Amino acid sequence: MATTVRLSPLLEEHSRALGVDLGYFVVVYAVVAFSTHTDVRGWWALAVLGSVVVFHWLQMRFLVKLVFDDQGVTIQRVVRRRRFAWAGIAGLVYSERGSGTANTPSTYQLRLVLRGQEPPLGRFLTQVQRQDYCGGPVLMAPATLDDDGESKGDHQRRLVLKELEEHGFPPPAMKPWEFRTPRFSARALTAAVAMDLRGTHAVAVRHGAGVAAEERPLLARTLPELAEANGGADTTLREPDFVSFFFEGPAAADHAAAFLAAAREVVPAHWGVTAGTLPAEEEPSGVAAPGAMGPAGARAAAPASVSAVAEREEDAR
Repeated sequence: MATTVRLSPLLEEHSRALGVDLGYFVVVYAVVAFSTHTDVRGWWALAVLGSVVVFHWLQMRFLVKLVFDDQGVTIQRVVRRRRFAWAGIAGLVYSERGSGTANTPSTYQLRLVLRGQEPPLGRFLTQVQRQDYCGGPVLMAPATLDDDGESKGDHQRRLVLKELEEHGFPPPAMKPWEFRTPRFSARALTAAVAMDLRGTHAVAVRHGAGVAAEERPLLARTLPELAEANGGADTTLREPDFVSFFFEGPAAADHAAAFLAAAREVVPAHWGVTAGTLPAEEEPSGVAAPGAMGPAGARAAAPASVSAVAEREEDAR
């Protein structure tokens, strides 16, 4: 079942519709002129201009919208219609555009980030670097990023975010340039960036959402003991479907590599063990991860006790 959310038109939408309005004006003017055999002036001129205004309003009312269904989202604008399948969307982000005028607020855009154009997950990027990954299709342009706003635009934004979340895409942070992926929690992503900034090495063990009773001792005892034996830090990141172990110090890369090899020997075949805080996508434990022993942020997320560090890094940004 499709759901339609009608949007307040952007300034650009009004501008793009002017060409259509002009074409409509020429047609109506010609029809009136040929049917009356007179110059179009006075009340006739006002009627023609009035019909153009109504025509423009109808375009803004019915041709600026988003349509959500089970397969994807359609972005409808006055002169363009684009459709994006859910499978081709990597996540969401807010971008910001300065007004260029003193004392005039910036404008924001809620954008799709398409697969293949997303930033490297768990890597620390400067704001300028993050902007390079925020050029995807615009869904809408909220006037502010105030989560408690009560304007028409705020209500529209909440409707759009609700539809996106129902299709598996959690809303991005209420600030520009913060990419949000459905693959990992915000906590895990923040912690991964913090570990990357620290230069920490990590190994992620993806065990899936359901862990059999006979496999639980691996998470509770075997893997933590292996990490400790290979110089692992006391902190770990535990998420519903994976756990990450951290290694710091001069020999961190060697310790992480040794733990990765040892962990692959003891975990079930359907578990994945990969380098980085965030586990690789659907990578079996017997396959070596490319760029094996990069810093923790190479794939990244964060640990239970690492969450405090992650929050401090988040506050700093």
